[in-house]
Amino acid sequence: YANSLEKGASDKAAQLLMHMESLYSMGFEEAKPTTFVYNACLNAFAKDPLICVKNEIQAGGSGNSTQSLNRAEKAEQLLDSMEKRYNEEKDWRIKPDIISYSTVINAHANSGTVNSGVNADGILRRMLHRYLMGDTKCRPNAIVFTAAIKAHSTSIDATLSLDDSEEEEDEASKLLRQEQIKASAKRCEDLLQELCLLYQLPGNDRSLKPTSVTFELVTGALTLAEDWEGVKRITALREEGMTQRD
Repeated sequence: YANSLEKGASDKAAQLLMHMESLYSMGFEEAKPTTFVYNACLNAFAKDPLICVKNEIQAGGSGNSTQSLNRAEKAEQLLDSMEKRYNEEKDWRIKPDIISYSTVINAHANSGTVNSGVNADGILRRMLHRYLMGDTKCRPNAIVFTAAIKAHSTSIDATLSLDDSEEEEDEASKLLRQEQIKASAKRCEDLLQELCLLYQLPGNDRSLKPTSVTFELVTGALTLAEDWEGVKRITALREEGMTQRD
């Protein structure tokens, strides 16, 4: 389903995952979903970022409430479930890995919302925490940082779209949006600087070396924020030979 490009493919993948979980709960050991299966479902959500509708029964059982969720939020909920199950069962077969976290970060990058960057940062912090606690399967790399940078770039695009949709926006709102764009662009630069520092540490391999795509995303974000000094800093950093051939 993740690669089908079919409408609603992510929901179908989630239904299949729920069916596997149901079979496992009934005693079919071979139906137990693994990290690979969970990651495939996360990937389906990342490639299908459109809004879906979730109906929930209200407190007391009276009536239903309707809540809109984008696929990135649903992917994050699935990651929450993975973490909870692993913490409870300590079964390495369902342990979230770098693919799990990077896929959810990428889902936020594809969601097209103003909160994409903030949400991606939350997932990145969770992954880094696990790595610092000794989980080598959550070791960060350039792909993860690039996805987080892309998420902040998405936030900038979404904020600019709001600007275009509001013809008679007051000055205070304009200033607020400009500050949001500048903050997102600065976060892009900070993530790139952090990645470069990690790559330069003794013993680190090429998986931490930023690519030309990483630099171009940051340069584009700073350009949209009209941070020309930031553009100069990134250009200088790139000329130092930090990129690798794609």
